[in-house]
Amino acid sequence: MSLFDHYFDRDYALELEAWGRGEISEKALGISLDEIFVEYAKEKGGCPADISLFIQDTLAYGYDYGFTSIDTAFLEKLDTLKELILPDSITEIKMTPKLEKLLKGNDVLIRGAFDSFAEKFAADNDLHFRHCDFFFAGYTFEPASETTSLTLQFLRDGSAQIEENVSSPGSSAGNCFGGKFYHELDREFFLHKSAEDIADLFGKGLHDAMLENGRLAAFLEKAKTHKLYKGKN
Repeated sequence: MSLFDHYFDRDYALELEAWGRGEISEKALGISLDEIFVEYAKEKGGCPADISLFIQDTLAYGYDYGFTSIDTAFLEKLDTLKELILPDSITEIKMTPKLEKLLKGNDVLIRGAFDSFAEKFAADNDLHFRHCDFFFAGYTFEPASETTSLTLQFLRDGSAQIEENVSSPGSSAGNCFGGKFYHELDREFFLHKSAEDIADLFGKGLHDAMLENGRLAAFLEKAKTHKLYKGKN
């Protein structure tokens, strides 16, 4: 089963998010891109000035399936594609002269994990690469059943931040009722900050969790030696 959502009110004029298995195509997703473009024109007028396609990494969420390929014709219909976020489960994109012209003409930003197909694809096609957002620590405060998760996010302008997402069942002593909070990082934080430096921004539970699982430390180590685009897309 595949899910395909679209949004008209985010950083890009049109943001597409796909979640499922098999091949990314209009048939597999059960919706026509033309229908989305018509809907966009009715709501916003004209065509979307820029498009982001985010293919969810279901394997990273613990599922045993994910998208493994992309129908080139699907990408070729995204005339104003500006950002392409690829999961680790996709290891090939069949290039055509039309797709190559679209990707390079739009200076599409490729996003994914370090040492992934996404990073190699960007390098092979002389496109900018930026790491995808990723969850790196979580902690549950048992007395209040309050769960907090931390996600490293890279914004469209190249800046970075940590999203602190607090989920609480309701009012009780010791919880903050839930919400999202953001901690700004400078663009080159990975060059001069350690995992310990960042962990010190948070309470003991989150501090210990992020140091114990090592995800943030591993990212920082790789970021020092990988080419990470820090400019505005």
